[in-house]
Amino acid sequence: MANVGIIFGSNAGDAKEVAEFVGANFDAEIVDAKELTAEFFTRFTRFIFVASTHAYGELQKDFKAKLDLVKEADFTGKTIALVGVGNQAKHPKTFSDGLVEFLPLIRGAKVVGASEVGNYTNFENSLSLINGKFVGLVVDYKGDAEWKNRANAWINALKPVF
Repeated sequence: MANVGIIFGSNAGDAKEVAEFVGANFDAEIVDAKELTAEFFTRFTRFIFVASTHAYGELQKDFKAKLDLVKEADFTGKTIALVGVGNQAKHPKTFSDGLVEFLPLIRGAKVVGASEVGNYTNFENSLSLINGKFVGLVVDYKGDAEWKNRANAWINALKPVF
């Protein structure tokens, strides 16, 4: 049985590719948010949520439709890392905003994996930027040809605490 549950929500496949890239570095089971059930949350103590942001800072629609399941899950004693997929140039005022929709719902969890802004300087605002760091890994999939290097650095930093 896998040790990490990864859930992704993706419209065009960007977040799916990022989830698969991250998952390849862990003993992970990856599920599309469309297929998410409450039972999935009982099978793991470590989770990675990978979600893209759309429109005006909205969480990806399939993941948004499953937020009640997330809210009802008991995350006490569990560890969660967040990954946001966005586009700085196309959405500079709401870059990866959707990622923060998880925060009030994952009470009891230890949230790990905050990341530096680094070379992501082409956005004006991001709700996922808290105290100078993103609440998780943030990937500009279409605007950053080096996103895999950014993800690898995050994965390497995450492994000791995950």
